[in-house]
Amino acid sequence: MKTKKDTKDLLLEITFDEVYTYGYQGASVLKILEKAGLNKGSLYHYFKNKKELVLAAIDIKSEEIFGQRYKDILNGNAPYLESFEKMLITMYEFAPRGCPLANLIQEMSNNDEEFDILLKNKYQALENIIEEILKKAVENNELTTSNISDLSLFVLSGIEGAILSAKTFKDKQMFEKNIHYLFKSIQNLG
Repeated sequence: MKTKKDTKDLLLEITFDEVYTYGYQGASVLKILEKAGLNKGSLYHYFKNKKELVLAAIDIKSEEIFGQRYKDILNGNAPYLESFEKMLITMYEFAPRGCPLANLIQEMSNNDEEFDILLKNKYQALENIIEEILKKAVENNELTTSNISDLSLFVLSGIEGAILSAKTFKDKQMFEKNIHYLFKSIQNLG
């Protein structure tokens, strides 16, 4: 028997994947419920509507799926840049569908204030954790820079560009090369 937590988590997981694959507009509540093996009452027990469900899924699942990987680098051992690059390359499995945050930013940030706020906060959190990783790399003499804040935005933009190229061309080697050249370029700053 499913517990309340299991049912809610299942809804969030399936919703995240559905929105990641089809976007907010294309995501179907009926499909989500069908995949979860639930009825409409189950959804409305936890969430008022599709929007509330999707916002919760983005908030919780993006952290579980992506945020934790960045935190593992931050909390791991040196060399930080090498670990960071390797982690990103292992994330190619997500690249052919694009970055879930960037996809939703493009679709929803101009249309809905709640989405705009949540997505900006998630994007800023990614930039902040990249900044923390870069600080550790500087402390470990892997990197020389006078402006870690600007560099973290550059790195995040480079990652997004590599993901967009991978989404466009479905080419793993291209993705790996772009990530590799991004890290080569930041290591050659000093």
